[in-house]
Amino acid sequence: MKIIGLTGGSGAGKSVVAAEFKKLGAGIVDADAIYRKLCNENLDMLYEIENEFGDILTNDKKLDRAKLASIVFSNNNKLKRLNEITISYIKKASDEKFKDLKNKGVKIALYDAPTLFQTGTNSMCDGVIGIIADRNTRIERIIKRDNISKQAAIARIDAQPDDNFYYERCQYIIENNVSHETLKTQVIELWQKLIK
Repeated sequence: MKIIGLTGGSGAGKSVVAAEFKKLGAGIVDADAIYRKLCNENLDMLYEIENEFGDILTNDKKLDRAKLASIVFSNNNKLKRLNEITISYIKKASDEKFKDLKNKGVKIALYDAPTLFQTGTNSMCDGVIGIIADRNTRIERIIKRDNISKQAAIARIDAQPDDNFYYERCQYIIENNVSHETLKTQVIELWQKLIK
């Protein structure tokens, strides 16, 4: 089974691209979804985050994501530290999902991970697709998706790498400023290359 990384900044549209690949038969392992699940279930990870960043748990021992975001998205060193703590937990849970997909006979699995390069998990991939989109498009998408202020959306984007980062590191780039039909065409063309 080939593992292909899928990465890009917040609001670039990784989920839309992943959904199109899934329709073509790709397995999807979503690092963000795994992280959200761990934030609700894995107390070891949560206590480790709390030891580092202070009072970031709710009364029912779940992660207060908004509180943590306000700490880490305004400080690159803190964001880096959060990634260092969470990556081993995310990687272990991801490996289990990949094994499951391989056992089901899936030929290509996408690893949808926004911090693929920053966490070194690109090393487990046979290639990486970078999703990019215009800054204003991304800001609008983040505001709509996460119901946050424009200022918070801009802070999130500014804490993440720019498009050049993806152009320099990814084997494939998909520009997601286009119509959904054009996006689907880009995905189909890339899928045909990947399954050869």
